[in-house]
Amino acid sequence: MNKSIKHKPSQNRFELELEKGQIAYISYRRKNDHLDLIHSEVPQSQRGQGIGKLLVLNTLKQIEKEGFTATAYCPFIKAIVRDSEKWKNIINY
Repeated sequence: MNKSIKHKPSQNRFELELEKGQIAYISYRRKNDHLDLIHSEVPQSQRGQGIGKLLVLNTLKQIEKEGFTATAYCPFIKAIVRDSEKWKNIINY
């Protein structure tokens, strides 16, 4: 599995490539340099393996790298952010 996140601005999402061509993703709405993280999705067959957490953490790293701030609206993303002090400087929930 490729663990790097691909930012696809034209689709308003961050993607994590999984086995067999499957994709986990986070979709967002952009407002200037701020992203509203509205949904995260891991294929049903890949759930329960920590992929969702990996998706969120790698997406947050990419958001930071690209200089964005974000607000989490997705409950799953909110739960991951609440568990770490590291992301409080770039993400609200």
